[in-house]
Amino acid sequence: MIFNSSPLIILSKLNKISLLKELYPKVEISEGVYEEVVVKGLEKNLSDALIIKDYIDKGHIKVCKLDPKHAETSQKISKIYGIANAEAETIALALQYSSKEVVIDERSARESAISFNIKPLGSLRILLLAYKKNLFDERVLKEVVHNMMSTNYRLSPSVLIEFWKLFEKLKRKRGK
Repeated sequence: MIFNSSPLIILSKLNKISLLKELYPKVEISEGVYEEVVVKGLEKNLSDALIIKDYIDKGHIKVCKLDPKHAETSQKISKIYGIANAEAETIALALQYSSKEVVIDERSARESAISFNIKPLGSLRILLLAYKKNLFDERVLKEVVHNMMSTNYRLSPSVLIEFWKLFEKLKRKRGK
């Protein structure tokens, strides 16, 4: 699965980055995401940058290089859609690997991914998937979402409402 910056950052801040090993056989990021999350994060002495770097060093997250064609595509995506370099690289990496999904939170980047027939999954979807796979219970899920909301992570009310609706559906299925 190809990840953008913000899902990695929020999952590490919430001490839930270990879910990635449980949910995906491969987690890949672009060099731009590495630069944004690890290099710039370490310059600011951010603890999440250290955590993510450790996951990369241990081989749990792979940093992937865009080929020249997709590097050019990334630049075009960034200009046309007005999104950050790391987000554009995430979409271009998905195109390079013919991936049908990416984990990306920012609205404009999600819309950009959709325009390339790539399904954007967000950090909340990762939490629902972890709940669905019994990696934690309802109490932990609610605690994690509460903690997420108490950080600088921006969630629109409509996204949160949809998340809880999906959670209730999963909960009913799980109870059967």
